[in-house]
Amino acid sequence: MDKFWSIFAMPIGMTLCFAPGIIVWWLTKDKASPADDGDEQR
Repeated sequence: MDKFWSIFAMPIGMTLCFAPGIIVWWLTKDKASPADDGDEQR
């Protein structure tokens, strides 16, 4: 069991930490892109 935690503790922790933010970014990036592109071309 100790080998399991030594190998998988960091990936599991990073997934729990960053997955919600990445999901929210992925869901909102398509909606924000047209407005952002219009502002950059000015």
